[in-house]
Amino acid sequence: MSISLDQSNSVSAKATSGEELLTAAVAKSQQELEGKMALQLIQSASPTNLSAPTGNSGFQVNIKV
Repeated sequence: MSISLDQSNSVSAKATSGEELLTAAVAKSQQELEGKMALQLIQSASPTNLSAPTGNSGFQVNIKV
């Protein structure tokens, strides 16, 4: 976007051939992709199949000296 001042000190803004829209669209798609990647990473790191220990497993330790 370019801003120019003319003789009457009024400010006019004009878009330069849709470059801003293209940049915004690319930025949006990049953010969506990064969001999906972050969600996949979080889901892959979450413990889903942890089973509780059964019986006395891990509670008794036999030590021979």
